[in-house]
Amino acid sequence: MYKLLIVEDEPLIRAGLQHYFDWAELGVTTIVEAANGKEGWLTALHEQPDLIITDIRMPEMDGLQMIEHIRATLPDTLFIILTGFNDFEYAQKAIRLGGVHAFLLKPLEYEESFSTIQSCMTTLKQRHNERAQRTNLEQQASENKSFKSNQLIKFLLEDEHAAWEEGIRQQLNDFGHLTIKYLPIVVTWLPMNSSQTYERRTFQQHAERIIRAALEILSSSSIPPQLFFYIDKNKCYAVAVLDDQMRTYEANLDSLPSYDSGFFMAIGKPTSDSTQLTQLLRQTDQALYQRYYQDKRQIFFPIAANESPTRTKDSRLLLEEADKSRILAGLESGNHKDIETLMHRLAQDLSIHLPHTSMDRGFAFMQEIISTIVRFAHRNGIPVEGVYSEKLLKLTCVDDFPTLHTLFSWLAAWMVQVSDVYRDEFSSTNHPDVLIFDHIEAYIKEHIDQDITLQMVADRFFYNPSYLSRIFKRKLDKNYMRFVTEIRIHYAQECLKKPEYLVTDVCTMCGYKSYKHFVKTFRSITNMTPTDYRKKWGW
Repeated sequence: MYKLLIVEDEPLIRAGLQHYFDWAELGVTTIVEAANGKEGWLTALHEQPDLIITDIRMPEMDGLQMIEHIRATLPDTLFIILTGFNDFEYAQKAIRLGGVHAFLLKPLEYEESFSTIQSCMTTLKQRHNERAQRTNLEQQASENKSFKSNQLIKFLLEDEHAAWEEGIRQQLNDFGHLTIKYLPIVVTWLPMNSSQTYERRTFQQHAERIIRAALEILSSSSIPPQLFFYIDKNKCYAVAVLDDQMRTYEANLDSLPSYDSGFFMAIGKPTSDSTQLTQLLRQTDQALYQRYYQDKRQIFFPIAANESPTRTKDSRLLLEEADKSRILAGLESGNHKDIETLMHRLAQDLSIHLPHTSMDRGFAFMQEIISTIVRFAHRNGIPVEGVYSEKLLKLTCVDDFPTLHTLFSWLAAWMVQVSDVYRDEFSSTNHPDVLIFDHIEAYIKEHIDQDITLQMVADRFFYNPSYLSRIFKRKLDKNYMRFVTEIRIHYAQECLKKPEYLVTDVCTMCGYKSYKHFVKTFRSITNMTPTDYRKKWGW
């Protein structure tokens, strides 16, 4: 827990001090050493020890000079002086002047010296606890401020303008009476590999970095912009508050950098009228869908009505009757290749039309495809909850994919799922609700080191999560969490048979962040600890 630095020019004394006390029992886990004051100073700057035991008289730099140098950089480090009778008054004076906690008189007397060391360790623990409390309070204050910031953007999205106005007035201290502009920005992260994940905090950090880099180019303000964020699933909604020094987009569009793969950003229209922000933020959000027909861009701007491309009669987008028939034929035949080819071609058709029509028409086209498949399920007595996820129902799936073709590949996979259920009903005595458990188990094993929620599984296999939860209980007599836990612990048992893995490694490999929780869960399933289980195999 604590790090000790011993500074002494006599090698025998340095070695003796390392073994004189049971440092591990005192809480010291790391001991480093230095042969003189100058080396001690440099070592302390690099190692940042919690406790330094130092002699006074040493070559190059004495102990007290070293302490003066270190104290300014490491104010929380405790110092103990090693001193003989000749330097005793000198040591006492150093303690009175401050910066030195205690002294050890040479030659050391064990009980007295041990008591001094214990006193130092008690002080260190107190300081450690005080720092932890201080850090916790600072973090709570920061989180509270961040929470208020998040709430403000949420108010905008929910069209609660009065609450936004009241909150924003309390936040804009730096701008005084300057004329300000609000700039709406939306960032989303859509990796091609669905197994890639970001924690909420990490995603916000990446989004903030991207936004600030863009603002450095778009704004010439002398006052740093104030940013307000709100994270909702895979989107970061932001409003930047700037003084009225916004550069034009046209002059700076080419200067904006490219970003990490999978990140897309939409920059809205700046406004000095905050009553327009809700509408502008929604327009900015909609601009992200331009990625579906501008596949080599990562930064987008809303298209104003007078900037929209000329719409022709051909821009009407409807699902042709022939394509509806092809969808139904694919569902009945279950030919995966035909289904994928059809959906790929429909995605191409849509991408050709989108630059010349509104995105709403594109959504209507997708909804017509989904409705055709759902009506097929209804007609054939397939329980719609079992093949119809919430993302399909509300068409929120359009927010989850980087390209139109990845979205339609997902829709093709759903179509295959419906077809499999349909054909299982007519060709097998196995109920499709039972067959799906094998697929879910394979999916969990594939992502065993990740947190796989019921919602994620429901989305992957196109189930309503409530329905999926019910069939777990009805068909397996266990809930989803128990199902996942048993898979993780069985995998842990297999890993523990292999001596090349540490038990702590197995904990992480199975998706457990807390070792204590892993041990408790392992015991609840196997009636023994992971260590005891490993001993059965001779390791």
